[in-house]
Amino acid sequence: MKKHYIIGVDVSKLKLDVHCYGQSQSLLVSNDSRGFKELLKWIRKEISKDVSSIMVVMEYTGIYTYSLEKFLHDCELDYVKRPALDIKQSTGMKRGKTDKADAIMISEYGWYRKEELRPMKPVSKGQQQLQQLMAYRDKLVADKASYETRLKELKGQLGKILHSKVIESTEHVMQMLETEIKETKVAIEELVGREQELQINYDLLRSVLGIGFVTAIHFLIVTENFSRFNNPRKFACYAGVAPFEHKSGSSIKGKTRISHLANKKIKSLLTMAAYCAINHDRELKTKYEQKLKEGKAKMSALNIIRFKLIERIFAVIKRQTPYILSQAA
Repeated sequence: MKKHYIIGVDVSKLKLDVHCYGQSQSLLVSNDSRGFKELLKWIRKEISKDVSSIMVVMEYTGIYTYSLEKFLHDCELDYVKRPALDIKQSTGMKRGKTDKADAIMISEYGWYRKEELRPMKPVSKGQQQLQQLMAYRDKLVADKASYETRLKELKGQLGKILHSKVIESTEHVMQMLETEIKETKVAIEELVGREQELQINYDLLRSVLGIGFVTAIHFLIVTENFSRFNNPRKFACYAGVAPFEHKSGSSIKGKTRISHLANKKIKSLLTMAAYCAINHDRELKTKYEQKLKEGKAKMSALNIIRFKLIERIFAVIKRQTPYILSQAA
């Protein structure tokens, strides 16, 4: 997309560092409505009154960009978010780090890739709330697991001399956490049910054998309801599932390997989904056992199943029809 001006924004919890490529001036404003108005005033005065000639580039920083995205969208200012690692690796080695320097780096990244950047739209209110609720549920689950582990260790170390109050109190807390986990799941399902697009894609995800509640919701979040990724290969790279060759000339001939740069949460969920699918899907079980017989390592064979699940997921989303086991390729 042709843009005359590329503005890089380094977003943090409290402030925005802003720089327009090719200009010496930078701007520092607060990450709130007042700062957004200052930013728009600066753009129109120092950059251009024609906002259609401008593209704002920033990194994925979760909830910290949501308010800014909505403001830019309302002002008809195009913006795009890019992975922080993608931006960092594109600029080579840098000495030192400041937020101002990061804003300059982001603007440079955007300028040299302006032809391939495509404007984005803010995620819906429902998707924002979905992310909040799921993050809260994940924390509750982690806290409950922590209490369970701690109690087990105490019982193993202290045995009968462990005070009953410690046991009773810990078990009470775990029961409360379990109740909160169940109630949060209900709230998530109600939220998904209120947005038709989310509900449709959620049901399609659940139709794929091995994809449960948690995995389906996390897929909706990280793909922004499948608006962020348009093909399974790109998502497989993001999740650390896609294998890459490792060779150079005649001296380096390593095995294909997956990248350690990945969304570890999604990768972990896909691993559990793959094990579930192997146990209940005859086709995938056969494929997995065949790869083991061919001499592939256990995790390499499992990775093939993970990628197969990703392909199935993107296929049902693209077709907008549920996965039917009898139609498996």
